[in-house]
Amino acid sequence: MKSPNLSLCIALVGEEPATRLLREQVAEAAQVETPLLLEGERGSGREHIGRYIHTSSARRAGAFIRIDAEYADSERAIGKLRRAHGGTLLVKDLPYGSARLRRVLQGLLERREQEHVTDRPETEAERPRLLLTSDVELPRLLESGVVAAELLGLHQVTRLRVPPLRERSGDVPVLAGHFLTLLGDQLGQTRTLCTRAMDQLLRYSWPGNLAELRDVVNRSALRSRGTTIELSDVESVLPPLQERVPLEQLSLEETVRVKLRALLQRLDGYPIADLYEEVLSHVERPLLKEVLFRTSGNQLRAAAMLGINRNTLRKKLRERGIDCGEPDAAALPSRTPT
Repeated sequence: MKSPNLSLCIALVGEEPATRLLREQVAEAAQVETPLLLEGERGSGREHIGRYIHTSSARRAGAFIRIDAEYADSERAIGKLRRAHGGTLLVKDLPYGSARLRRVLQGLLERREQEHVTDRPETEAERPRLLLTSDVELPRLLESGVVAAELLGLHQVTRLRVPPLRERSGDVPVLAGHFLTLLGDQLGQTRTLCTRAMDQLLRYSWPGNLAELRDVVNRSALRSRGTTIELSDVESVLPPLQERVPLEQLSLEETVRVKLRALLQRLDGYPIADLYEEVLSHVERPLLKEVLFRTSGNQLRAAAMLGINRNTLRKKLRERGIDCGEPDAAALPSRTPT
């Protein structure tokens, strides 16, 4: 079976070892029918890869349907699920709706089987091929209790890790060039990056992955006055490097040590008691509040990010005097497509 052009899936473009391995794994995934969990950070291209797998598979004549796990039991989502039979169903953001998703998938399978009782059994080819995406690795999902093993027990799920852009930074020039070509086709004018501008892109850590690179390249191109994108054009839209250093490059321990040293110097000569709990509360409370803010108050998502189960999170929120209220799922803001 001939695969579609790689340019149809930007996430697979490049020659870094991580990219070549990803292409091989995607090609293998397109030739089988087993459910697949696409693990990776937001913006890394998980959905694009899912669609590429569909168009490269024997199911390409069927529908490619995607739903958000968080709203899996909505009437619209259930309708889309029915249309996925014979094609591919991609479920976005597995951790954030697993209980609902399990009920819906199980119910859908049971309904389909009942519909064929008087006709004929449904074949494997008629059932949708299931693809799932998650920004949390499977072991952490299961350990935290955010995703029940029973959900994945409905299917024999295999895993495919989509690497972040910082693990394939050598692909940045070809990816940037690809984005500029697409933009040039729209504008009717080709633009290129000067050497210094490209060097700046290569030094950046890309926490937003491919989605961020595309955004920065497009905005830089639109700011440029000619056909060459200068360093100043990139710097005007790229966050300062010191503000976006990846977490693994930060010396958090050293930062805390400096703060504690200053605190102890100020307390020198005064009686000190309960220092452990005092320091812990001042670290844990803002951490919990920031994670809840980042997840729009959704405790399931916050627990997944922290690597703890929801009951433990709720206990800590009560201990730290943080409001345990959680907004309705319908009130949560939409997330940036991946």
